[in-house]
Amino acid sequence: MINQKTVLILGAGASMPFGFPSGKDLVALIDNMLFDIQSETCVLLKRHGYDEELIQKFREHLIYSGRSSVDEFLEHRTEFLDIGKEVIVAALLDFEKSLKLFDKAMKDNWYQHLFSLLNISFNEFDQNKLAIITFNYDRSLEYYFSAALCFAYGKNIEECAEKLNKIPIVHVHGKLGRLPWEKSKYSEIPYDMHDYPDQKDLMIRNGSKNINIIHENIEKNEEFDQAHQLINEAERIYFLGFGYHPTNLARLIGNLSPRINKEIGGTTFGMSLSAKNTAMNKIARFKPNVNSTYFERNFFDREIYEYLYDYVTL
Repeated sequence: MINQKTVLILGAGASMPFGFPSGKDLVALIDNMLFDIQSETCVLLKRHGYDEELIQKFREHLIYSGRSSVDEFLEHRTEFLDIGKEVIVAALLDFEKSLKLFDKAMKDNWYQHLFSLLNISFNEFDQNKLAIITFNYDRSLEYYFSAALCFAYGKNIEECAEKLNKIPIVHVHGKLGRLPWEKSKYSEIPYDMHDYPDQKDLMIRNGSKNINIIHENIEKNEEFDQAHQLINEAERIYFLGFGYHPTNLARLIGNLSPRINKEIGGTTFGMSLSAKNTAMNKIARFKPNVNSTYFERNFFDREIYEYLYDYVTL
């Protein structure tokens, strides 16, 4: 059981072990999805009122923009915002596969490791002092928790939902949709959407209304308000698979009062030295005693499973 108030802050790297694409991979995937104007995605977009010229213009400008993610591209090219959101949703829904989350051959399943740390009686499960703040649109973690909880304790989804709704999972940029058991403002979109091909058109359109792009005025929305409250109340904060984008960090902790007494750490897997320095400097504004020594002792160039298993005692 997790007894200290703990917040995990997730970036794109948190979902990648389960088959989801990085920002760069998503750009390449969208290039392939829109390359043939007769492709399934292009046909769908045309049904939604986007003409061929706009579809190809969006693809071309995205590919040649030099941006490493679709979100970064849309931040400055707002004329493509609507079509861009639909294409993001169309791409990501195909990666939401429950079998991938429970793959027996996967030896570094950090969702499984985290769930094992929540182990306690079913009646007390919601007393775990855990909260998740994620910049990802996918619902893989909440789906994993819901399925694992049902099968681990032999309970139905309604009983498990009552417990899970008390463990916050906050998507600060929105998410593809709410799962059937969740209570939220988002429109309902089931996991494993490939099992519902006849609903794909509607779900992509609905899903595009559920997500926000980084440039949009979202600092004042309820998700960021909830995230700020969770961070202020936390005793421990861990960044997992996070890219430490300056804008994301500024929106998340930039306006919060400095906190010296919080434990802060995270992963820096694959990051350059300059990117690590940027992350350290941004975090130091929130936790003033952060210096290079502190950063080296608490932030590790490791993948998430290894980091949680070897360096963090939850």
